[in-house]
Amino acid sequence: MKKFGKWIARLIAILTMALVLVGCGKDEGWKKWTTEQLAIDKNGQVIYCVVDSFEKNFYDLDELTGMAVKEVASFNGENKEGENAPATVLEVARLEEDENAVRVTYQFDKGSTCGSFLDTKLYYETVEETFEQKHVFTGTVLYDKGGSITLDEPNKVKLRTKHVLVTDFKGVMHLPEDVMYYTNGVKLLSDGIDTTGCEDTVIVILKK
Repeated sequence: MKKFGKWIARLIAILTMALVLVGCGKDEGWKKWTTEQLAIDKNGQVIYCVVDSFEKNFYDLDELTGMAVKEVASFNGENKEGENAPATVLEVARLEEDENAVRVTYQFDKGSTCGSFLDTKLYYETVEETFEQKHVFTGTVLYDKGGSITLDEPNKVKLRTKHVLVTDFKGVMHLPEDVMYYTNGVKLLSDGIDTTGCEDTVIVILKK
């Protein structure tokens, strides 16, 4: 019975990954990640990886996969609004660099879904939308390499179609466009940001 349960869990995981990979594009850069981080694509979908020690005395990889699939199924049951699942499991795998560590990778339909799953704040929307939803407020000060700007009414209108990331997530985030403005403490990377040293909510406005 135990072997049969493992086989079912493995089959569910394989089917889940196959369905997701068909619809999420060809970029699999996350397969090289060895630390917790996430990526947002131009459509607002999020890929999130968590890396942890792998206690082989307690779990095997099939059991861990089954646990991840079950966790996502429960989350989807509480958060599904349409026909598509808001969260999926992309992969559960040992790290090539360290067989005693495992990477669990998820995909989410949007930032707020990932935020709910992680119990943190994560919004990816336009500047106009973020003010309508009260995720950012008038008077917020942002920085660039040349100085700072204040999100007053003229700047809100000027930047209204730009995309903004608002998050409490602490770590590396890969973004679909270059950063235009950001809150104090954000470290700029070649393809995103590192918010590990940020104490407050991070706000980042992208060039598109």
